[in-house]
Amino acid sequence: MAIKSFFTEHPESAGETYGEHFMVAASVSRQLLGAGLAAAVHALLPNLHKTTASERIHSLAHCLETGNREAITPVRKVPCRETLRQAS
Repeated sequence: MAIKSFFTEHPESAGETYGEHFMVAASVSRQLLGAGLAAAVHALLPNLHKTTASERIHSLAHCLETGNREAITPVRKVPCRETLRQAS
């Protein structure tokens, strides 16, 4: 039983199944990797991706802070973009 709780304790504390939590965490990871790559491109070519990394990070943080985990999906380019603009 200890092995099962290792995989389910934290997701349950977030109100999710293991699979749901996996999808959210994988999507967060993808968003952060994309932001990091955009920042690396911007470092080499300053005229490209001027706001991409910061916009993705701010939008992702907004999704997590407001509990809008459904908006963090593998298909969304920038999650919570509209609700972040409305909150500003």
